[in-house]
Amino acid sequence: MTNTEANSNTVRAAARDLIFVLGTLFTVKAVLLSFDGLWTYAGPVALIASLGVATLCLRAANENWADIGLKRPKSLVRTLLWALAIMVITIVLGQLVEGLMSSSGLVENSDAMEIDARYRDRFSNIPGNFPVYIYWVTIAWVIGGFTEELLFRGILLSRFEKLFSKAPFAIGIAIILQAILFGQQHLYYQGIGGALATGSIALVSGIFYVFLKRNIWPLTLSHGLANTLGLTLLYLS
Repeated sequence: MTNTEANSNTVRAAARDLIFVLGTLFTVKAVLLSFDGLWTYAGPVALIASLGVATLCLRAANENWADIGLKRPKSLVRTLLWALAIMVITIVLGQLVEGLMSSSGLVENSDAMEIDARYRDRFSNIPGNFPVYIYWVTIAWVIGGFTEELLFRGILLSRFEKLFSKAPFAIGIAIILQAILFGQQHLYYQGIGGALATGSIALVSGIFYVFLKRNIWPLTLSHGLANTLGLTLLYLS
């Protein structure tokens, strides 16, 4: 097999994986959001289903999650320090973006049109309710810290990079595309301000993922810790 044929096969395989993973993500989420009793679980279920499809795609390519970055870190202390640094950077960035959007006056007007009334009070039962708080913290780690990082910074970034392997700055394109998708997935309950903030965080996280030689653990820990901090502040009102 020539190099040209091998590259073409890589591009086709990446396109196939993206179609399967993103198709699952969008389809499952859209179906569950259409039911009043299930919309709360739309995001988590869609993400887990997509992670399952991504696992099958990796196996078909003779890869595993260790190839994506889910492997034992060389230094636990260094991993924790990077996780804390990334957490601080992403929290500050998210607050900065949301603050800029709020000061522009665009968020309130656009969010009033974009956010369904059902989704506005998603976390309204957390303050002072310890069982609900623990439930959401668990979701924050399993779905936010683990599943989202593996899916967006792991499989999607790697597949976009392969899809555009013939283009200049393929890794840059991949980082931007996964960030756009990450922000879009938060649009339905956070509005345009939240989507831009989470998209910006995903952009920085993608850069750190590549900078740290595809080590997913610092991002997983920072994501879970940031979510836990936010939920704790909600619980404490």
